Parts: sequence; structure tokens; C-alpha cells
Amino acid sequence: MKAVIFDMDGVLIDSEPLWKKSGMLVLNHYGVPITYNEMMSMIGIPVSGMIDKACQLYNKNDLDVSKIEKDLFIKGVELILEEKPLMDGVIECLDFLVRKEIKIGIASASPLSFLLKIVEQCGIADYFDYISSAEHMPYNKPHPMVYLNAVEKLNVLPDECLGIEDSKTGMISVKAASMKCVVMPSYIEYDNSYWDTSDWKIKNLKELENII
Repeated sequence: MKAVIFDMDGVLIDSEPLWKKSGMLVLNHYGVPITYNEMMSMIGIPVSGMIDKACQLYNKNDLDVSKIEKDLFIKGVELILEEKPLMDGVIECLDFLVRKEIKIGIASASPLSFLLKIVEQCGIADYFDYISSAEHMPYNKPHPMVYLNAVEKLNVLPDECLGIEDSKTGMISVKAASMKCVVMPSYIEYDNSYWDTSDWKIKNLKELENII
């Protein structure tokens, strides 16, 4: 392998609990009395679908979902930048890749400004050779475009790259880019059979040393 390309949410940062906390706070503000546990039960559901489900659950179907989604994102970014929740083993993993002289990238659906703030605030910005955001691309994951962009900018071939994802959508994106794929699912989804599409499945980034 000449390059490893990481997804951000759920791989480099433990953001899921903070996104769900953000959803609870914002929905509560709009009069939807959803609880944190109810939000956490929606792991894997896109933000708009999650808001729809919460509104239906409490019969609040006259709310502006797009406005709530925008406010949820702003609040989520605020919480993540405040708490800087790096996943276990991130620094050790990045140090290992540097020692192996392997190029390091990020391929994420999140806005580039958010990705740059996160890596800067968490003190890991200098590890990355390129950060690819699908924000202004015509296609997002599961399309491979965001990964292919990272591959091109890192000046390597897809089959020389390893992509690391925590979601089914991300896994499809990596495989569609003709890259090797490592998945690191949440404990809730870990035993699902669809991960068989990946090349390796790990529980934390420390296990990556056994693959490369």
C-alpha cells in the first residue's frame, strides 16, 4: 500500500454521539421532545430522515426540516470542535503510517472548512497529505468520486490505496473506486453480514498495523 485514505466521522473522530446530542438539542428547541436514547437508536439514518422520523414520532409534521437540518449541523460542528473527540488509537495509527512512509488522506462528505477545522483543533493536521471533500462535487458517497479525487491528488493508483470506513455507504464508495477497504463499524452494526463486501473488518485503528 502506498496510501491510506480515511473517512472522518466514526473513523478519525467519535462524532456520532455528538451529532445525536446536537439533534436532540435542536429538535427540543423546535418543540420536539425527543430524548438522547431515541436519537441514538437512529444510528445509520441520514440526517434528513432522522429529523423526519423524530417529527413523526411526536406529531410535529409542520416543521421546516431543511432549517432544522442546517441548525443541527451548526450545533454538531460546535460540539465536535469543543470536545475534539479523537477515536482511540488515531495518533498511534498515523505515526505508524508516517514511519512506513505511506501517504495519508481523508475522503469525506463533510464540508472542507469543517474537515480543516477538525484536524487543526485535534492537532493532527500535519499528518495529512490531502483532504478530499465531496461538498461541491456532483456526486457524494456511495459514488466513488471523493475517493478517486483523493487518489489522484495523492498521485497513486486506486489499487495501491486502502480506504477506511465505518458505514455501508462509505464501504460501497471505497470498493467502487477499486480500492482495498477496511471497515470499522460501530458495535451496533458490527455483526451485520453486508460487511463481507469489505476486505478487512476491525474494531479499532490499532488493528491496522496487522493489515499493512
